[in-house]
Amino acid sequence: MQARPRSTPNFVLALSCCLLTVSGCQAAKAADDHRAGNGRASCADDNKAIVLSFYQQALVELQPRLAFERYASPDFIEHKPDVAEGTREATISFLEELIANVPEPRWEIIRTIAEGDLVFLHARFTPAAGAPAYAVADVFRLQDGRIVEHWDVVGAPPKTQPNPHSRF
Repeated sequence: MQARPRSTPNFVLALSCCLLTVSGCQAAKAADDHRAGNGRASCADDNKAIVLSFYQQALVELQPRLAFERYASPDFIEHKPDVAEGTREATISFLEELIANVPEPRWEIIRTIAEGDLVFLHARFTPAAGAPAYAVADVFRLQDGRIVEHWDVVGAPPKTQPNPHSRF
């Protein structure tokens, strides 16, 4: 009879982690920490994928209500000062109104960084073709595979650009 290899518990752990859903992200992260380097996506990677999908649907495809229903928690908290009440519904209304009031809104993700339950986006918002772009820094916090909180910092187009390096 052949002896069982010592790595069997790691194999079982790796297999069970591969079967986890995004909502099991914290358990997957613990398993990742245990067996660092086996190639399974981390919790941060899962959260990054969720935020990128949300951003794509909400802003690039101009469907904020559908995106919030799919990716955001019902008790979502918005920290943007322009959004009255800071609720999920108020944020959806704010974005729907913004989209309705600008000629051809366009959002582009420039870079993304994910760390644990936080995802950071650096984006470019152009309200109309040929218009100067706004620089946007978005921060999302996720819990159990859902977006639960959002902060942003928006930089208006500069009047002059003495620095030769773009904000993007």
